[in-house]
Amino acid sequence: MKKPELLAPAGDMSCFMAAINAGADAIYLGGEEYGARAYASNFSKEELCEAVSYAHLFGVKVYLTVNTLVKEREFDRLVSFIEPFYEQGLDGVIVQDLGVLLQLKESFPGLELHASTQMGIAGSYGAKLLKDFGVCRVVPARELSLEEICDMKQRVGIDIESFIHGAMCYCYSGHCLYSSFLGGRSGNRGRCAGPCRLPFEVNGKKDVYPLSLKDMCTVSILPQLIDSGIDSFKIEGRMKNPYYVAGVTSIYRKYIDLYEDNHASNRTVRVSEKDMELLKKLYLRVDLQEGYYHRHNGREMITMHKPGYHSADEKEFLSIKEKYLDCDRKIKLFAEIKLKIGEKLFITIWDEKGNTTSLYMEETVSIAQKRPVLKEDVLKQLNKTGNTPFYFETISVIMDDNVFVSLKTLGEIRRNVLTLFQKQLVDLANPRMQSQSVQDKSLSRVTAITDKKGETIHQKKISSRYRICCQSMEQLIFLLQLLTQYPQIGAIEINAFLLQEFSDDIINKLKEAKNQGIDCYLVFPPVFRQKAADWFLPYRGLMASDLFDGFFCNSLDTLSFLRECRLQDEKVIIADYGLYVFNEKAMEFLSQNGISGMVVPYELTHYEWLDMKKNVLYKFTSAFGSEYLVYGYLPFMRTANCIKKTFGKCNHKNEAITIKDRTQKEISVFNQCEVCENTIYNSIPLSLHGETDKIEADYLRISFTMEDEIQMVQVLDLFMKKRKDALYEYTKGHFKKGIE
Repeated sequence: MKKPELLAPAGDMSCFMAAINAGADAIYLGGEEYGARAYASNFSKEELCEAVSYAHLFGVKVYLTVNTLVKEREFDRLVSFIEPFYEQGLDGVIVQDLGVLLQLKESFPGLELHASTQMGIAGSYGAKLLKDFGVCRVVPARELSLEEICDMKQRVGIDIESFIHGAMCYCYSGHCLYSSFLGGRSGNRGRCAGPCRLPFEVNGKKDVYPLSLKDMCTVSILPQLIDSGIDSFKIEGRMKNPYYVAGVTSIYRKYIDLYEDNHASNRTVRVSEKDMELLKKLYLRVDLQEGYYHRHNGREMITMHKPGYHSADEKEFLSIKEKYLDCDRKIKLFAEIKLKIGEKLFITIWDEKGNTTSLYMEETVSIAQKRPVLKEDVLKQLNKTGNTPFYFETISVIMDDNVFVSLKTLGEIRRNVLTLFQKQLVDLANPRMQSQSVQDKSLSRVTAITDKKGETIHQKKISSRYRICCQSMEQLIFLLQLLTQYPQIGAIEINAFLLQEFSDDIINKLKEAKNQGIDCYLVFPPVFRQKAADWFLPYRGLMASDLFDGFFCNSLDTLSFLRECRLQDEKVIIADYGLYVFNEKAMEFLSQNGISGMVVPYELTHYEWLDMKKNVLYKFTSAFGSEYLVYGYLPFMRTANCIKKTFGKCNHKNEAITIKDRTQKEISVFNQCEVCENTIYNSIPLSLHGETDKIEADYLRISFTMEDEIQMVQVLDLFMKKRKDALYEYTKGHFKKGIE
């Protein structure tokens, strides 16, 4: 049985020390840039370098969070930001942005790359793609079951880091745009305002909290998690204080160790009521749950009513303070010192791992003229380890009778040998000490990727710029009837789950559309778990047919699935908005993996896109086509939980229900029962009908989700016949005002 790593959070140096003292095996923290907890104190350059060295004294690893999307204008600071930490011996970097991933691999050889949960890996397909690229660890979506995690581990053989305790998002990480579009504070940039924690109205019930998950606590199922082979147990909480970090870390440390000690004898380890009560009081919501390890969703996971917090009493806080905050962790050392008349003062120290350091002093030991140095004097001076991270368990003193050496010299040899030993431990833990410093590498450029008809995407001239995306079969059927009325339509994008409803009649009508020069694409879901892969596999033949020109994928899982099914061979694969392209290096990563085009991310402003297109995209003109959303209800959240099930019973029908926010705006929630997922949409659509002439993109996307036939015609007329009275209320999203 492999003992899992216990990974603790640290938002500042006090939390870092709390994690060290409480027994963490590793600590994850953020620097002053590029981290997904922008409102944590975080670490300065000097503090972070100091933290890495200090952690390595105790064999504790340090992982830096670089888990936000990085805009093109910010990218040139990335290498210089990471470089000092890399040289200091940083153990790994947790990454969301694909461009950051590529840049770090190129610039920092040997640095461990970990895929953040923000990357949205939900199955073995994406994990395998990342492993092949060079990623050594994946933090999968928190929504995965223990069975799915074990399956990923078995199929791919990659390290798995999984959350075991703390606050939980209602949305799949990396797929939430709620805070972003509500107030410009993006979760993808570490600035989530938490609007999901606000009250809503559902089925006439007011002031309920359908999007607020109870906090996770898995201490009672630790044996199952340990036996599963998960490599790292992650505690959430970089925004929380040292009492939380120390208390939670120490309790999980206790039960991981107890399980290991009792595993061989098959003795059961039970969690004490005292420990469980303390976990409840350490800044967690009143009720706890065990996460998604053994359930897909359910009412019991939701707070339902306004979440409150218990707080530990003063006595409990005092106990944590005394054990972990006021008393630093020390390394046990052993020493032997020799005081021989006429010889140089000599000392050797070592630890339990066999690391050894020896030191001579220039001053020789002499015969005492007055009071000789006693053994007790030597021991007293050497044991004054003070603020160092060491203490002596035993000291062997070998000395002649009637010897003299000054107490100052004894203090000096103690300080010097401990300094040397500390440097030795830090150097031993730094894999870069013997390697060359950061290499300067020229940025590689991808060659032109041609479409399957022999033309480059850029060269392909299509007068019909509009592409229409349909969520339902009713919308698709109606759209096929309208094609002759709207010659500006150049392509149809179809919800891939509609494959189950394809009849001969639909196939024939799609063929007729293709004969008119209209392309046809399938749009895959943003979250692609093994259940989704199993669902799509029977349609592989249909997907590979001439009916479809290509596919839109929102995740690395989908991309890898399409590649393994060899559907990439004759089709175009386009990165949808969820495969975020915020910078040139992200384009390069996707190009290297067979992507031929992109949908502009919804969180980029028009001006940021123009800068990117002007300064970057020209380098990829042969490789990347671009598509810009000009109409559609924006998907705010993708969730495993089901609001219908939370407030009643799911009828297993794909349909939309509505909830109301605090302002009484109706928010539509659409469930996709094939994979048991929900999508929560904005209350009003995005519409850029007055801005299309300014948009420099190859194609314009109109996305229909819940519109009926009348509304579809109104929207198509709005854009293609310039009828400006079609929409009563709409938003321009981030077209002009972007995210922080």
